[in-house]
Amino acid sequence: MTDLVFNLPGKDDPGFLRRQREAIKFGRLLQEKPDEETLDQMVDFLAQFVEEPKDREKAKEALWDASESQFMQLLRSLGGESDENPT
Repeated sequence: MTDLVFNLPGKDDPGFLRRQREAIKFGRLLQEKPDEETLDQMVDFLAQFVEEPKDREKAKEALWDASESQFMQLLRSLGGESDENPT
């Protein structure tokens, strides 16, 4: 498995409400029964925050191999619920 390194935006980075909206949406959808399209969209969304691997396709593949804990922590961090970086 490829190591994932996330570069999470800070509290002063622009776009907070956009990121929070997406994180909340995906968090809610995960509590329901997500379909394949939802998971594809979530991986695309989260890939923008992957610092390593640099290659976008490799980053997406690494996200597909991420643990549930990593995914949920990343969504919580992007939604403003946690300052902890999952990597």
